[in-house]
Amino acid sequence: MALTTRTGMDRATGKLLRGRAHGEQSVRDILSTRKLQRVMELDYGSELHALRGENMTAANVLRAYAEIVGAVHAEEPGVRIARMEPTYLEGRQGAIGFDLHNLFYPYGHLGDYSVVEHFSMTLPAAVLMRGSAAA
Repeated sequence: MALTTRTGMDRATGKLLRGRAHGEQSVRDILSTRKLQRVMELDYGSELHALRGENMTAANVLRAYAEIVGAVHAEEPGVRIARMEPTYLEGRQGAIGFDLHNLFYPYGHLGDYSVVEHFSMTLPAAVLMRGSAAA
């Protein structure tokens, strides 16, 4: 049996997504979806919306870290977050985001973790907490 890389559809354009691009879209979708929002997949998503409007104290940033890692690792077998750090976004004073440094396993959905690629992405926390994946 030949191994097949992940494929899916780009939610904005409808074009075919393969491999890492599909994994990145999946991470954004998981983090922008509230739990209990999807019928038949009630555990899918994250609880980042609970942090909306909260002060960005060290404790709340740590809560966001834990929620991001827990949600992604529970729902996306092909992506593991290796490192994460808060970052200030350009253009808006006080706007925070998260730089995620990830490991992507193209065949992780098949249980094969022998091939790995590295990729990074920046996620604006405000966009994720509003429940929009248009980051």
